[in-house]
Amino acid sequence: MIYHNPNVESAKQWIENATLGRREFLERLLAASGALASTAVVPSLQASDFNSRKKSLRIGHHFWNWDHAWNKGESLDERLRLTKETGYEGFEAKPEEIGRPAEEVRQKCAALGIRCAAIGGGLSDGIEYAQAAGAKIVRAYVPKEGTKRWVEYAGERGILLVVHPHLATPGGPDAVETREDLLRYLDARPGVFACPDTGHLALCGSDPVQTIRDLGERCRYIHLKDIRPERVGKKEGTREKFCELGTGALDLPGVIKALESIQYDGWIMVERDSREPDYVQSARNMRAVLRRFGY
Repeated sequence: MIYHNPNVESAKQWIENATLGRREFLERLLAASGALASTAVVPSLQASDFNSRKKSLRIGHHFWNWDHAWNKGESLDERLRLTKETGYEGFEAKPEEIGRPAEEVRQKCAALGIRCAAIGGGLSDGIEYAQAAGAKIVRAYVPKEGTKRWVEYAGERGILLVVHPHLATPGGPDAVETREDLLRYLDARPGVFACPDTGHLALCGSDPVQTIRDLGERCRYIHLKDIRPERVGKKEGTREKFCELGTGALDLPGVIKALESIQYDGWIMVERDSREPDYVQSARNMRAVLRRFGY
């Protein structure tokens, strides 16, 4: 002990040895703690983050799924009520399909506890309507030369602009049908984001799962749509193309995993785009499919 050794140099040496031993001990303790964190704490935090994102996802039901005879103002209350009763948190539609002033839509949605998630249609009218209705997304074609102006105009109003791949008119300008079309369109329009439509992508020969992964953070909205097996990659023809979610050829588990892999936390808008004998039951069926995935 230092108290029994009058030699100062020996005392210094003892202190250095004691300090070194303590340092080694602390280093080993920290290393062990780090190993423990990597096997227990970090996965726990990752799971917590994943669950948080999962809870932030909102599931909507496109108004196009209902009877098209309801695309008028007189049927708005019925469509809003059924959206809520069948388990959805919101909807998308075009202003002319809603048929009522945007401020009224916002008030009715607030009373029911649902949201107008997105507005489709033109840019100017769509952005103004979306802002008044409380929607944060406008799905519209954005002319390349006007990209900066429209992105800023929408951004000032808290609106994101997204593009939706769709079966195009042959020879039409700026057709966005495939994964390649979608990526090329976005590259030419900084500030515009993607709304991949799983059904239309598959119809035009693109893999929806790979498209979502390739889009990454540029995927800000999605139309979740199933496709009949015989129509995958076959956009020509007059036979029915799409079907109720969970009954067709869409790799739904793959789509869900792809969304999770890019840490998607936006709206999932369920769209059927086919006629059904019972629209209300179909809405319930499709909602039940997503619940089986924990959503």
